[in-house]
Amino acid sequence: MCREKRVLQRGGAMNERYDYMDWLRVFSIVAVVGVHVVSKIINSAATDEWAWQFANVIDSGLRWCVPIFFMLSGALLLTRHPDEPVGDFLKKRLSKLLIPLVVWSGFYMVYNVMELGKSYTAWEMVKLFLTDDVYYHLWFMYTILGLYLMAPFLRILVHYMSKAAFQWLLGFWLLFSAILPFFPKYLGFELAVPAGLFSPYIGYFMLGAYLVMYPLAKKHLVWLGAAAVLGYIATIWGTAALTNQAGELDEFYYEHYRPNAFFISLFLFVLFQKLSDRLNPNPIITRISMATLGIYVIHPLIQLYLNKFFGINETMIHPAFGIPVSWMLIFLISLGIILVLQKIPVIKNIVP
Repeated sequence: MCREKRVLQRGGAMNERYDYMDWLRVFSIVAVVGVHVVSKIINSAATDEWAWQFANVIDSGLRWCVPIFFMLSGALLLTRHPDEPVGDFLKKRLSKLLIPLVVWSGFYMVYNVMELGKSYTAWEMVKLFLTDDVYYHLWFMYTILGLYLMAPFLRILVHYMSKAAFQWLLGFWLLFSAILPFFPKYLGFELAVPAGLFSPYIGYFMLGAYLVMYPLAKKHLVWLGAAAVLGYIATIWGTAALTNQAGELDEFYYEHYRPNAFFISLFLFVLFQKLSDRLNPNPIITRISMATLGIYVIHPLIQLYLNKFFGINETMIHPAFGIPVSWMLIFLISLGIILVLQKIPVIKNIVP
């Protein structure tokens, strides 16, 4: 496999594979599974319990996974040539997302009926699907769907604005999405200019494209690493402090678009870019990378049934044992199932 070494120029197209992105995608999906494992403790244990504090330390170090997925999508989609017709672009990509979204929404509705005792009319099922209220993790697919719809137009913007204009855009996104929410949280008032003017995930989508088109110099890794460490510490401390103060879980610092998450995500993306010469093409990594969407949609079911039938969960024996063991089992079993499903005609369309 040919390694991509050139810096993308405005108006160019990214036609070769970036091997570091496969590695980063694999690490990200492993982190997603980890978040959903420790979240069971985060949402149920008291903050003064060792298990909660241990889970918070892990969870705080994994919240970069979702921003990285959005950055990878932007890096791949927004840096291609903008002359592709909008209809062709949407037809090619929406089918790969809509089919899995519809089918897996159906699977999770069946789970809700069979395991949780819920019942739905046909119209209620339609409303659940349209309002993203089927199962907690499917929100990501709806967000990606929205970004895909905007991508043909964002691609034009990416290719024809200057580097300086791009930096201004990202700066305003960071201000509105990451900084302004601190006003109502800590000062008790909200600015008249609404923070929602800049959608948080569009910013990560655009940031991925920026980092491919204008890679940061290696010398920036030092201060980015320092900012990432501070962001990690802030996430641990802030989540514990706010949760203790509120008497219930406060996920303010867990949000993907806080400055702490931003700097961790930015550091990791740039770090993998700079390690690209050492991250050689690996067929196993590439294969796992191609299975990430399938792993994402199926792993909550694996987590649920491992616990139901085998008692394998995050608190088994002890959290220090249960978390890593259940984490790796959920990931590996999910991966194995998806690799099999991807070989079956027709079925492979639900796990592209």
